[in-house]
Amino acid sequence: METNPRDYGERCRFDAFCKSVLRNEAHNYRRGLKRQRDRQVSISALSQADMDKLSTVDHYPSDSYIFSSHGYDLHINNELVADAFAG
Repeated sequence: METNPRDYGERCRFDAFCKSVLRNEAHNYRRGLKRQRDRQVSISALSQADMDKLSTVDHYPSDSYIFSSHGYDLHINNELVADAFAG
């Protein structure tokens, strides 16, 4: 079987195209990793204000003492303060 020079040229162009696509994809992947590394911050490096933004506190009605006065409900979470109000 003889090899047609035209087929060889097409294979070379296709090979070059595939290599170019893979090279560009690798470049985009490395650039994305660098962008991700630049944006990431270690949890130990966060300030207290930033940590407070990431945390939540659940408040349940059973965790507070309720006192009613003049048509308003007063929710108190501290037991000592609630005892002072009750006393």
